[in-house]
Amino acid sequence: MHIIVIGCNKVGSNLAKALSEEGHDVVVIDSNPENFDQLGSGFNGITISGVPLDEDILRSAGIERANVLAAVTPDDNMNVVVSQIARDIFNVPRAITRVYDPERSLVFQQMGFTTICPTNLVVAQVKNIISQSSSSIWQSFGNKDVSLRYTAPDKKFIGKFIKSIVPNYNSFIFGVIKGNEFIFATPNLKVDDGDTMVVAEYL
Repeated sequence: MHIIVIGCNKVGSNLAKALSEEGHDVVVIDSNPENFDQLGSGFNGITISGVPLDEDILRSAGIERANVLAAVTPDDNMNVVVSQIARDIFNVPRAITRVYDPERSLVFQQMGFTTICPTNLVVAQVKNIISQSSSSIWQSFGNKDVSLRYTAPDKKFIGKFIKSIVPNYNSFIFGVIKGNEFIFATPNLKVDDGDTMVVAEYL
């Protein structure tokens, strides 16, 4: 398939590499050419530096023959507008849109867009951790397998703020469960006795 990826951030670069490795014809568009460094020397696709909203840039990426466009920049507005251009002007069969705002994601779904909401995905994963009997789950993100596990904090961490707790290599504190409430980890969040720490780490 001919696939256009909009945005060469962590998500976009890993998505592009994974699709290219599967043999797809991949073109990546980003307004900052330095972001293409994240693709590495082994990337076999094409990179185009330019504003993704520019129809000439999209044409140079082969949008008129594209099977899929995936808009995964950090900008919800950019993703939605590019997807709309792809769908309504160039008749791309599938336009996938990354939308961080859950309410906007629902609205765009109702408009017929295929949306992925990272916020909803994280909430669902954390709820799964809280409700399941196992102390950990894992999920693939790009080319990395990530484990999410919950554990009681060491006694030395009780009463300390997240910013003063140094986790092991390749891991970070994702959040803290206080009672039945999950709270995303922020520097000034304090760990109390009875809390459960949610730790993310590479497998």
